[in-house]
Amino acid sequence: MTRSEQPMNMIKTTVQLSLGVAFGVGMVLSCSGTSSDRPDAATCGCPASEPPLAGRLVTIEGLPQPIAPGADGATGVMCPPGLQFLSGGCASMEPTVSENITLQQFGFNNQYSWYCEFRNNKVTTVMVRATVLCLKPPA
Repeated sequence: MTRSEQPMNMIKTTVQLSLGVAFGVGMVLSCSGTSSDRPDAATCGCPASEPPLAGRLVTIEGLPQPIAPGADGATGVMCPPGLQFLSGGCASMEPTVSENITLQQFGFNNQYSWYCEFRNNKVTTVMVRATVLCLKPPA
């Protein structure tokens, strides 16, 4: 960037930032009133607020899955019907941290379940499990 382009770039950035702030303030002010006697009250397209999450988050742990020594193994778990999948996790059920268990793949299978694939590099069987975090619909 040359010296002559620097001031122009700064002006462009400042204008874009100012327009963004003005737009944001305008949106907040246009939808922040609760008075039904305002002329724009019937046309405000503000989204309804989401109910509090307290009591709506549910953690589901999958059944422990054994993986034989030197083998690959997979496990998964899904949200019950009617609950929305949010996130998932994979864990070894070993009593101490072990560098001999490798998490090879993980992720969601579909919109309801979580999948974990491990490699057991130990000389003994290990137990692993998958966990999902689900959201109950508002009551």
